[in-house]
Amino acid sequence: MPLSDHGDAEHSSTDSRGDHNDVQDVQDEAAVAQRLMDSAISAFGGKGFLSASVSEIAREAGTDADAVYARWSDKRELFDAAFREITERRMLLLIKSAPVPATSKLAMLGDSLLTTRRDSTRNMWIEACALAMRDPDWRPALSESLDVEAREISEIVEEAKKAGEIDEDLSTTAIVFLCQALGLGSHLVARSLASHGSEPDADDWSYFVGRLIRGLAPRT
Repeated sequence: MPLSDHGDAEHSSTDSRGDHNDVQDVQDEAAVAQRLMDSAISAFGGKGFLSASVSEIAREAGTDADAVYARWSDKRELFDAAFREITERRMLLLIKSAPVPATSKLAMLGDSLLTTRRDSTRNMWIEACALAMRDPDWRPALSESLDVEAREISEIVEEAKKAGEIDEDLSTTAIVFLCQALGLGSHLVARSLASHGSEPDADDWSYFVGRLIRGLAPRT
């Protein structure tokens, strides 16, 4: 092989290794950021904004506080980022796109209130509400997320009305308000009663939610 060709091949190989290293660095960076975010959601949801510490969040993520401050300026900015993350994680969009009737989507939302799979996310929502009550500057962020959720539920309700599954005379705003109130309130109650075994049986709850939704149907 001519020397020039060999040099080109060697240069190409070096570039390839460099590209691979760049990709790996990006992947590692993303992995660290995700671990920090998961740790922040768990800490803020479990201990609250005031009690959770940056050093604890970093330690649980397998890194140090410098890794946090390299990405977020302070604990408040990290909390803001964590809240945006849990907003994106909520299952509502997936439920909205499920290939089932609109009233079945509402039933799925109701059934999900008893599940514990997303407790850290729900805990974070409760803490966000508490923070909004303490800090007026935080209220716009919470309101914005609730408004997005309200629009998504409204679309489901309107879909059900068009399909004749929900009485058109019923207020969509009232139905949405009830759904959001149940979404937040049920988790608070469940947390408070967890040690007393007072939660309803999952089948009983599902049946009850179904009866409520059927009660929204047009009168015949």
